[in-house]
Amino acid sequence: MAKDSDTSNTRDFVTTSEAAEALGVSYYTVYEYIREKRLVAEMVGGIYMIPRKAVEEFKAKPTGRTRTKPPPWRKYRAGAKVRGMDIHVRVHAGQQERLVEKLNAILEDQRYLFPGTMQRYVFEEDAEPKNLIISLIWKDTEMPDESAIQQDLKPLQAELADVLDWDTAQYTTKQAIIHT
Repeated sequence: MAKDSDTSNTRDFVTTSEAAEALGVSYYTVYEYIREKRLVAEMVGGIYMIPRKAVEEFKAKPTGRTRTKPPPWRKYRAGAKVRGMDIHVRVHAGQQERLVEKLNAILEDQRYLFPGTMQRYVFEEDAEPKNLIISLIWKDTEMPDESAIQQDLKPLQAELADVLDWDTAQYTTKQAIIHT
């Protein structure tokens, strides 16, 4: 009787430990997903077996509390405004991966927080991933003047000079009319 050697590599089911590894969670979390009926499983010989396809298609819930109702539009009281600056800058050819490494290091070390900012984003354009938008948001009462912002930007520009084309960067300021 011939044994099919491909069967062991193309199983349709995985164990809870294998599912945990594939999902990047502990096997206790996989048991929770099964208990909550978020992940389908079958009991086989006293252990849970999970369809491989269910693991591949599984979507974890986002962390934190999911909003059930979007926040209302509003204006700041006492005439305060939200102001911001967008910096449009191109990634040097072949430097996308290095840029991501550098941004992850900046995040991990909590550098370049720009005093007074409420929010800081680095966006990658969907249509052209080589175009970045660095967006900095302040309450207008805390937004420094243009020269102070440029001074605060210099260390970031120096660190990312090998991956971003600062010579062609475009800077725009903006003011929010309403916000959430």
